[in-house]
Amino acid sequence: MAARFYSLASEVAVRARGPQDYAPSRMALALLIGTLLAIAGLLVTSIQGFAVGSGLAAAHPVARALMARHVGYAIPAVLFSLFSQSMVIFYFIGTGRLVKDETRDFPETERRRILATLRDLKRRTSPAATFALFSSITVFVLGGAVHTRALPSWSHLAASVLALAIHVWALAAEWRAFGDNARLMSDPRRFAREGA
Repeated sequence: MAARFYSLASEVAVRARGPQDYAPSRMALALLIGTLLAIAGLLVTSIQGFAVGSGLAAAHPVARALMARHVGYAIPAVLFSLFSQSMVIFYFIGTGRLVKDETRDFPETERRRILATLRDLKRRTSPAATFALFSSITVFVLGGAVHTRALPSWSHLAASVLALAIHVWALAAEWRAFGDNARLMSDPRRFAREGA
């Protein structure tokens, strides 16, 4: 079991430059890139939506073209957000389970320190990821309501700006947590002895 864990941990975290410097796993990097793509998509679609909603696109054919692109970019942006943020939540659940199983025979003080770190990682990432998920869904639903003229356009724009801010918060929280998780997964016993 220990050999399997450490071979998995070597895929999850590798030493980059020094004893305290660890790189996140390829999966963590993919999830961070997914969040960055969601942020880029939200930014582009927000700019497009503002151009259409403010009348900057005065000619009707141009406004229709911008709206078609707006929806065309919004769908992948929301999908990137939904995928990356839900996978962040599952990533920390899965790696937490792996570490808990590996450390069940550790001395109680070391195990408590590791379990506290795992709880802290989830505490730091789960709210941001969950709010990012909900904010993307909200922006998308409000966009449909604005398109059918059930709501004013400012509500959709305000929700998209808020969603952007929440995604930036999620990216920052996840960036730090993935680094801490890589350090923990590379050698749980050393992590427990050295402290978080």
